[in-house]
Amino acid sequence: MSNELFKAFRASELHDKNINFLIGSGASASYIPTLKINDDKTYEDILTDNKYSDIKNFIYYQYYKDILKKSFCFFSKDDATVSRKRRRDTLRSYKELIDNIVLLINKKGANQIRRANIFTTNYDLFFENASDRLLSNSTNFIFNDGARGLKKRYLQISNFHTSTWHQGTNDLYKFEIPTINLIKMHGSVSWKKVSEERIEVNYPSDFPKGLEIDLDIPDIQTAVQLVEDLSFIQTAKESLDLDDKDELALEEFRKEYDKLAIVNPTKAKFEETVFQQNYYQSLRLLSYELEKPQTVLICFGFSFKDEHIREIISRSLSNPTLIVYVFCYKKNDKSTIKELINNKKIVFIYPENDDNDNVIDIKRFIDCIFSISGNDSMEGLTCGL
Repeated sequence: MSNELFKAFRASELHDKNINFLIGSGASASYIPTLKINDDKTYEDILTDNKYSDIKNFIYYQYYKDILKKSFCFFSKDDATVSRKRRRDTLRSYKELIDNIVLLINKKGANQIRRANIFTTNYDLFFENASDRLLSNSTNFIFNDGARGLKKRYLQISNFHTSTWHQGTNDLYKFEIPTINLIKMHGSVSWKKVSEERIEVNYPSDFPKGLEIDLDIPDIQTAVQLVEDLSFIQTAKESLDLDDKDELALEEFRKEYDKLAIVNPTKAKFEETVFQQNYYQSLRLLSYELEKPQTVLICFGFSFKDEHIREIISRSLSNPTLIVYVFCYKKNDKSTIKELINNKKIVFIYPENDDNDNVIDIKRFIDCIFSISGNDSMEGLTCGL
């Protein structure tokens, strides 16, 4: 396709737009594993399957240990060298992304709001950690996680509609400080349910103690195989055959786990009041932003399987000045996403062949927009509607 499409999402052409990003799990995939258990099952599958209903405490324990624990983004003394390197590289990429978004916002005109919105379905703390590193190095911007307070900070969606101005000593001048809004639509490991309608935001310095238990029990792959093989003659609980001590420990674990304000990986995601409120408020904010004139939505690492987010984007495409850019990790991802959402105003950027080395990971995604390396990051990629 014409190179004009490639130019369209370069940073130099975006600064005067209403800038929005939609970031999914693909952005952190090099460090945080996916929900896949084996070739046939995911955590979402078994948490939704009634056959596994009597071992949910066990499943959530394995989910935390194998996947969710990494979302805290801590260095652990038990981490392998490869894991540490992946975490470090992923954090470095997030820092590059945030830093370049700040530079982009700073190019906005005097009459434009200096703000960009990052909508994400991720629980992890990479955006927060990356922003903290940049702020400690005097990068001048406001990182807005939606919370307000001093000792106690609570989430409130209206906090995303704020701007901060810097004035000179004698009030002879003022300028708006760039703001990055981070809207975590599926919750965060830094959130805690205080009540059915209130979420406290508190960034931990260590893993929650109540979740740090070590049990000598089967891993999730073994457990799934046992349940599938014996499902005709035994329940899932009977198949695992855990002793009373382990069952009690898992019950205590689950009490602590349920304090996390995250959307669990089930197909019935939003049953709890606190998430219904936050989730649908964040959807309204997404809808509000996409209805503004001269708006761009840049999607990366997002599968479009969340039907509510997908519906908001579909409806917003009636906005004549909205353009949506979808970066696909692999070539085949384009056709998969187009089966879920398809419109001539959606521009897909994807590898032009199925070569396993020709993919769009987070480093290449950043380079495509901001031209970080100076190399031709577009080589091997193409655009399509």
